[in-house]
Amino acid sequence: MTCGSTQFQHQSHQAGKEPMQLVLIALSIGVGMTSSLQIAMLGAINRDRGSLEASWISMLASVSGMALLLFVAASLGNRPRLPTPFATPWLFAGMGVLLVGALVMAARGLPFYLAATGLLPIPFLLAAASIAPKIGLGVYLASIIAGQLIGAVALDHIGAFNAAARPLDPVRVAGVALLLVGVALIRGR
Repeated sequence: MTCGSTQFQHQSHQAGKEPMQLVLIALSIGVGMTSSLQIAMLGAINRDRGSLEASWISMLASVSGMALLLFVAASLGNRPRLPTPFATPWLFAGMGVLLVGALVMAARGLPFYLAATGLLPIPFLLAAASIAPKIGLGVYLASIIAGQLIGAVALDHIGAFNAAARPLDPVRVAGVALLLVGVALIRGR
């Protein structure tokens, strides 16, 4: 009787976690879609400046965005648990301002939204650190990859950022559906 009761409690506990897991999987798919948006934006910068320059602009935005995010978090009382001097909020503020200035100079002449391409990896990194441990690495990566490919198919369809359009067709739609089935299969029972 105890074994059956324990099994029922385990199943009941798992059922309570399922809606949250589905929300985290959906968030992971969305984060994956932001990755495809970043890649499309990098392609637009590449066509204007080159691949190294596109990567540099993206990295400047990533690091400045993280520095400013850490400053805001620290200002709200969530001090970074990093060694000195990185536990100091004002260091992040100074770094953020300096890097935003470098970003503005490096991205001069580009549409402002392309300069923000480096902000898109921040949700990816935050989700990897916080969501992946909760749903498992396999499910997280499957969700991210599905999101990346779904986003890429959508961006291809509209020819985002002046890229060549690749319209949706039944085969591509089936591929998207199979990606989602793959996430469900990797999630398992």
